[in-house]
This record gives sequence, structure tokens and C-alpha cells, in this order.
Amino acid sequence: MSDADVIVVGFGFAGGITAIEAADAGAKVILLEKMPDPGGISVCSAGGIRVAKDAKKALAYLVATNGGTTPTPVLKALADGMTDVGAYMKRLGNAAGAVVAERPAEGNYPFEGYDTFGFSNVDDIPGVDLARTFPHVRGNPAGARMFKVVLDNVMKRPIDVRLNTPVRRLVREGDKVVGVETDKGRLRARSEEH
Repeated sequence: MSDADVIVVGFGFAGGITAIEAADAGAKVILLEKMPDPGGISVCSAGGIRVAKDAKKALAYLVATNGGTTPTPVLKALADGMTDVGAYMKRLGNAAGAVVAERPAEGNYPFEGYDTFGFSNVDDIPGVDLARTFPHVRGNPAGARMFKVVLDNVMKRPIDVRLNTPVRRLVREGDKVVGVETDKGRLRARSEEH
């Protein structure tokens, strides 16, 4: 018997987006966060999501700057995703009532393709007082605005969010991870044979 189809560990940007995507795909999702408040270090970040206008230019730049440490198919997947992420963030922003904008990036190394990059940022969320929403957060408000968009989108979905739930270890059966052990007990994910 499984507790969820997908168990996500950590509720920052990556964990929140993973939970959103899994829920939108029809999965029963549990999102675990060890702290009493969601956000991790994401809520304190500069809040810019890297975007690109042209996947070919982005790939050329990524190949030039990674020093051969990452396989080209992985860089291509990243470059392709960077051309889609701006529209994705606008959709999430619209669902949260936020104003999302894209700006060109400055300060890139002058390698081929550098001029294709920019950032997607949340400029405003009308009616939201970030000091009230995240009283424990200090630093750049841009990260808090971006995380508020992710948080609002998580809360609009049937995602089981559990705060104060640190994961202590992965639960394995043979070479497969089938769940997690938390301070509050074990959680099991649905397992499928592929």
C-alpha cells in the first residue's frame, strides 16, 4: 500500500515545481519540508529564472562555458527548457495574480550565444505584503515574490504539504527507492515496474 504516487523532499523552488508538475499529471503528491516554513533558500534568492530566446544560441553558449564537463544532450535539454520556462512562469504568475516580466541578462561571458539570455522575474503581486507573508525572511524581495507564486500554485492543487518533517533516510527494496523515513514515520511511494 502506498501513501502517494510521488514523494517530494524539500519545498523550495525545485520541490514546489516538481510537486506542481506531478499533481498536474494526475499523481497523488506528498511534499515534505524539514523546516516549519516552506521556501528553503529559494525564498531568499535573487528570484530570477534564467530564460533564453533561442535554443541553438543557448546551447552554443552552454557548450562553450561548461568546459566539456556535461554531455551535450543534457545541455541541449537545458537550452530547450530555457526557451519554454518564461511562458511557464507567466502561466504560474497569472494563476497567482502576479506580474511576471522578462529582461535581458547583463554580464554574460562574451561567448557565442550570450545575447540570447535573460531572466524571468516576478515584478509585483498586487495586494501582497511580503513582510507579512514571510516574516522570517530577510534579503532580496525578488526571491520572496517568486516563491509566493510557487507557494500559491502548490496550495491551489491537491498536494499534501507536510512541514516540520525532516527526511532521515531513503527506504530501499533492493536497488529501488520505494519511500522515505521521516521523524514521523515511513512514507511509501507507489512503485511501478518499467
